[in-house]
Amino acid sequence: MKRILTSAAVLATTTAALFAGHIAPAQAQSGNYYGAIAANVRAGVYGYAQDYGSYGEARQGAMDACIRGGGGGGCAVKVSYRNGCGAISISRGWWGFGAASTVGGAKQEALNANPGNAWIKHWNCTSNHSL
Repeated sequence: MKRILTSAAVLATTTAALFAGHIAPAQAQSGNYYGAIAANVRAGVYGYAQDYGSYGEARQGAMDACIRGGGGGGCAVKVSYRNGCGAISISRGWWGFGAASTVGGAKQEALNANPGNAWIKHWNCTSNHSL
């Protein structure tokens, strides 16, 4: 029963995070676009930001999205990146995070950071990334 309730809570908070995940930032300068992912793993909530003008702005955007999604004070930035991608992997009891210049690289890094039988929960990329 506990697993069912945990799964339902993760699904509900993930849905909320998807709606709260991104607010359009100011245009990045010099062709560099920054992104970040923040999460409160215990609450099962994450937020992300992409296409910000600096690492600091992207990290703050991800934190704000995580908090709005219900993560509160337990949110922390897990990865940040420039002209690239970030990803989250999950497995039973574990979350992994990764960032790279390509979506494939970010996904692989997130999977490598997760010791369980993981799958990709979320990924996002900045506008200046490579496939």
